[in-house]
Order: sequence, then structure tokens, then C-alpha cells
Amino acid sequence: MDNHLEDALVAIRRVMRATEINSLSLAKKSQLTPTQHIVLQIIANKKHTTPSHISYLTTLRHTTIATVINKLLSRDLITREKGVTDKRIQYLNITQEGKKILESSPDLLQDKFKDQFSSLNDWEQSMIVSCLQRVARFIDAEEIDAAPIIDYGELGEEPEHFLK
Repeated sequence: MDNHLEDALVAIRRVMRATEINSLSLAKKSQLTPTQHIVLQIIANKKHTTPSHISYLTTLRHTTIATVINKLLSRDLITREKGVTDKRIQYLNITQEGKKILESSPDLLQDKFKDQFSSLNDWEQSMIVSCLQRVARFIDAEEIDAAPIIDYGELGEEPEHFLK
């Protein structure tokens, strides 16, 4: 096998494994997926946030956000209140239990990547994005619907599904 090809495949595999390991670690320690963790962080950072606002920030579909919110509600990590003037609006807030989960959770791989990536020059960021987009094309993945969240498995999946 060509040395560059082998190096590229090893690098791809390392990224895949790091994503899997981080997701499993988060699931084991907090019983949350990275997607659920990110949504919980957004709710913690903005009092009375709405599902639409979360969808806008994460670029996740409203149906995915609804699924995640329901899972967080079922674990009493957040509360939901209807608007006073407009009952169709839902306001979400984090509970004490949700705050405890966030405080005890390990760092997300996404946060580590963001810190490193943000420190690069614009031309370096563009080069990396271009290379990653090309890799996605190589494996016919450019048409796969994906949110800007580093996660393992399906976005709506429960952590226990991939702890088995």
C-alpha cells in the first residue's frame, strides 16, 4: 500500500476512534450523547431559551431538537414552560441536576477541536476545511446530512445503545 495512502487511512481511523472514545466516555460519565450535552449547555448558557433558538445555533432539525429536549426533560435535567402571552412558545431552563451533570462531564472533543482550530490562521482553517470536504467526496459522504457536531452514532440515539 502507498505510504501516503496508509498515513491518510490511519489519520481517518484515529479521528473516528477519538470520536467514538469521547462519545463513550461522555455516555459512561453523564449518560448523555455529545448532542444532548451540547443542547444542555446551550440551555444552561441562556435562560428561557427556545427549541427554535437551539435549532438555529446547532443547525439541527427541529425534530432532532424535540427528541433531545424530551430526553433531557425525562431525566429532569431541564424544565419547560409555556409562554405567558403566546402559549405556543416553549421556554427551556436547566435544573440543578442538569447543572451537576454538566459540571461532572468530561470535555467534549468538539470543544478541544474548536480551541485548536480557532487558533489557526484563516488560510490554515480554509486549507483544513477544503481537505476534509475532499475526503468526504472521496468516500461519497458529501450528501450525508450532518450537523456541525462531533458525535458517534445517530444524533437522536440514546447513550446506552453504544455502550453495549
